Amino acid sequence: MKSNRMTFVAAMIPAGVALNWVANYVVEALKIPLFLNNMGSIITAIVLGPVWGMVTGLLTNTILALTVRWTYFPFTGVGWVILLLAYMFFRMGWFKKVYLVIIGGAIDGVIASAASAVVATYVFGGFTGNTIDIFTAGLMAAGQKVFSASFLANLGPTVVDKAIQFWLVWIILKYFPNKYLPNAREIKGLLTARSLEIGE
Repeated sequence: MKSNRMTFVAAMIPAGVALNWVANYVVEALKIPLFLNNMGSIITAIVLGPVWGMVTGLLTNTILALTVRWTYFPFTGVGWVILLLAYMFFRMGWFKKVYLVIIGGAIDGVIASAASAVVATYVFGGFTGNTIDIFTAGLMAAGQKVFSASFLANLGPTVVDKAIQFWLVWIILKYFPNKYLPNAREIKGLLTARSLEIGE
C-alpha cells in the first residue's frame, strides 16, 4: 500500500507542476493580468496532502524562476498560502457548492493579494515584471505608497484569478474519475452535497 502511494506521489507531483507551468505559459504568452499557476499545487494538496502540495509549488516556482523570470521564486511562500487556504476550504466542505467555491477563491485572492504585496514591496520595490506592474505604476503615480499600490493593483486580478482557479480545480476534481485516487471516497464526500458511493 505504501509503495502504491509513493508511486502515485511520483506521478502526481510532476503532473501538478506541468499543469501549473502550462497555465502560466498561456497567461504569459497572452499577457493576461492573471496567474493561473497554482491549480496543480491545489489539486496535489487535496489529493495527497498539503505537504506534497507545497513541494509541487516549490518545484513550480523554481522551474519558473529558471525558465521565465527569477522573480517567481520569492513568491513561493505566497503560493503556499494560496494552496493551504484552498485545502482548508476543501476540508470545510466549501467545494460541495459552486458558489462557495467562488467565494472561497475570492477570499483566497484577497489574502494572496496582501501576501503578494509584502513580497513585491520589500523584495522588488513594487515591480515584479508581471503585467500587473502597469496598474501598480499608475497607482503610485496617483500618489499611493508602494505597498498600497501593489496591493490595490493585485487585488482585482488576484481575486478573479483565484476564483477562476478554484472553479477549475472544482471542475477537474468533480469530473475526473476520482475512484482511482488514493483518497477517492473522502474526496467524493467533500465534493458532493450528499455522500455518494464511488463509481455511482
